Amino acid sequence: MTRSMPAVPLPGRIHQRKGKPRVCCVVCMLWLAFGVRAQAPEESAPVALSRFERTVAWLQRAPAEQQTDFALAALAELVAVYMAEADLARAGSARPEGSPRPGLRGWSVAVDEYANQLLLVLEEVEQGQAVSLRLSHLGPAIVTVADRVVILGHPRADQQGAFEQQVLADFCSRHDCGPVTTAAATSARPEPIPVTVLRVNPVWAFTASGQTCSIDELQVFFNSSSNIATLRGICEQFVQELAALANQLAGQQGYGVAIDWDGLALTATPGRPEHLVRVNAAGDSVLVTAPLLFASPKLLADIRPWLAARIGGEPAPAVRLDAASYGWLEQ
Repeated sequence: MTRSMPAVPLPGRIHQRKGKPRVCCVVCMLWLAFGVRAQAPEESAPVALSRFERTVAWLQRAPAEQQTDFALAALAELVAVYMAEADLARAGSARPEGSPRPGLRGWSVAVDEYANQLLLVLEEVEQGQAVSLRLSHLGPAIVTVADRVVILGHPRADQQGAFEQQVLADFCSRHDCGPVTTAAATSARPEPIPVTVLRVNPVWAFTASGQTCSIDELQVFFNSSSNIATLRGICEQFVQELAALANQLAGQQGYGVAIDWDGLALTATPGRPEHLVRVNAAGDSVLVTAPLLFASPKLLADIRPWLAARIGGEPAPAVRLDAASYGWLEQ
């Protein structure tokens, strides 16, 4: 007998056969607690699909094998996400903002049970069950395995971009994602100029007032000549983080992602070393390990003009950064 489907799939829900009240209660608890966005956009709001959403839309017309591989990548990452959430609960960490506050033990049990349900769905995909993908105007994308519905939403809304980026990285490492870019690109979009230098060596200069390290018109000034080894280490860390971020952003442009330079925002990812950089209102993001950038809140805004020019293939503007204003000399 075919299991009945809900009129509107709930975030974080795997719809189950009737007669499983315990699972349904767990699902309802997760839905209320995690609060993944589930509101239709305003009618006047422009439709802007993220790279993840464009990939899902393209895969709906792709061979079944590619849909299956994407579902495997998404479900495996979702299992890891919910298991990590259960670990946070067991460790006494805070739940997502705005969630109800049952006992931490009950919370971790609920999340664990949901992760186990996801594992069952993952096994069904591995065993050859039919898979379909679709977008939803109510929130994250949806994967259907046989007659089970799973919404591909991170339990913490501010980490949805990190989840999607991991899924894309996994899937695109095994499949050519170029056709997705080709289908979404327009003739008016210029070909992006990739940043090909993975590691760069800054140039040092010494003056009576201090020393500077610079790369392609971007200069960092240290008003100190002591602890040279420490200052060189700071500059090296900054330059490598900068290069990593530039490469990630250039790569996104190569996939047809529009970068909102004024809207760049950097946040941490709980329990992981990477940081999440949101690049536009559609939700496109990149993951990069950037502890120095993250610890210097004003820095990302200060280097935007340089990044935009560097990635756009234009002459880089002269930018001078004072290390003291970011607290680097106090390290």
